Amino acid sequence: MFSGELLHIYNGTASTITYNGANYPQGSYVPLGKKTAYSVAYCKLWSSDTGRSMTGENKGTLIGIFPKITVSLGRMSEDDMSAIINLTMQARANVRYYDVGKKDLVEASFYFGDVSAEIEKQHSMYHKGMNFSIIANKKR
Repeated sequence: MFSGELLHIYNGTASTITYNGANYPQGSYVPLGKKTAYSVAYCKLWSSDTGRSMTGENKGTLIGIFPKITVSLGRMSEDDMSAIINLTMQARANVRYYDVGKKDLVEASFYFGDVSAEIEKQHSMYHKGMNFSIIANKKR
């Protein structure tokens, strides 16, 4: 049974990322703790020749399975929130994630979907949490 961190994002930013009390220099992987939810969808991408015939039969070409990871992070400080925002602003990044089918960490190139963050307290700048998705650039 896997007992490590489920998700690591490569720090391709031009600076050191400080997250969860640790420093991660450029070129290292940042393990994402504080997760409240983590899911991997195995999304099928079909070619343009796909559809149903007049008899109702489905046909087409499956291009591949493209994993989509959805992450929710819990309450965190402004510094931790800033670190994650900076990681998810990369155009693309290598990500190590737990793949249930392979029962192990897998590394692949991903791009980031929209990121949303919610402020809980304005004066102390604590954040209630954030949500984002990470989508594979290549098929699994």
